[in-house]
Amino acid sequence: MTDSTAAGPVPAGGAGLGPRIGVGREAEVYAWGGDAVVKLYRSGFDGHHAEAAALASLAGHDVAPGLVDVLTWDGRPGLVLERVAGADMLEVLRRRPWRVRALARALAETHLAVHAVPAPADLPDVRQVLAARIEGATLSRELRGFALRLLDGLPSGDRLCHGDYHPGNVMVSGDRVSVIDWPNAARGVPEADHTRAILLLQWADAAPSAPRGVAGLANRGLVAVGRSVLTRGYALAYADGSPEPLRDLEAWLVVHVAARLSEGVVAERARLVDWLVRALHTFEA
Repeated sequence: MTDSTAAGPVPAGGAGLGPRIGVGREAEVYAWGGDAVVKLYRSGFDGHHAEAAALASLAGHDVAPGLVDVLTWDGRPGLVLERVAGADMLEVLRRRPWRVRALARALAETHLAVHAVPAPADLPDVRQVLAARIEGATLSRELRGFALRLLDGLPSGDRLCHGDYHPGNVMVSGDRVSVIDWPNAARGVPEADHTRAILLLQWADAAPSAPRGVAGLANRGLVAVGRSVLTRGYALAYADGSPEPLRDLEAWLVVHVAARLSEGVVAERARLVDWLVRALHTFEA
């Protein structure tokens, strides 16, 4: 892997910037030759550092696209990645809803495989990431203090955490499952990442500015196949496959709900705040 700089099309016969095939809030994805893509980050976003570190640590584990190169294109940082065939798991669910239980198991097994990988030391601690998000969320002093107290009592860890694990970020091609979009990668205990996934599966609503990811959870088939079936199947399979008993799940979930409010998804706010208030009364009764 090299770190290169390019300002325009490369010479004939080499890989070059092709048609745009994906767009998100932080980055755009373009074809790059016949068997790769290049993910170019937008100005103001620096998730390429975490994404490159995470993908490098996953080399040889067959659960994520291979990292081919790190480059700068017209002043934008980018990653050249193996092109993964197939469709994301949400699309598979939309087309074949009867596969929901098998896909829930695959979602759990792949997440467990990710958590078996040690995180690079230069990735942020997930506890610090969550603390910053809670501080930035629009919350009452009481609810913010409650969430931060719980977070303060939760453990650090050294496992690789995706940070935004949900079916829209999981590609399915035959028997291969590949996890994409790693700009939120961090290090921590598996429970921290697992409960974020449960939050997204169970409660995420559509965000108008996000055609993939969270919006997909609400709009691209998850409701039709029964998000509760998928969530329960994922949670049970993850717990069954975990090499250690899962700890502090309720506390981690509270912390993630508080942190989620920093993302400004208006449709979720009332429900999440109400859940936090009830959790406060339960934990501090």
